[in-house]
Amino acid sequence: MATIPYTVAADFHVRADAIDAMKHLIADVTKPSLVEQGCQIYHWSQGAEDPTLFLLYMEWQDKASFEAHVATPHVKEAEQRLANKKMLVEPSREWHFVRL
Repeated sequence: MATIPYTVAADFHVRADAIDAMKHLIADVTKPSLVEQGCQIYHWSQGAEDPTLFLLYMEWQDKASFEAHVATPHVKEAEQRLANKKMLVEPSREWHFVRL
């Protein structure tokens, strides 16, 4: 049975005084994510015009790989850091896609 690649994009709008903390969080969550089974692309970008805006673009082998990713301890810990430090100025948003 063929797998269907699964793509997720998410944005994170942080407080101006949380930019450095967000960059540290990104470094901490990226390294283990890149070696997860099914990870094909795991890429962060920072807004060119708004440095408080971050975009995460991920491609996974399939939806199950993505669901396993969001259940990992490093993702749970990153989510907890975002909440505990109240880094976000608004809730993050996600968009989910399947490849055509």
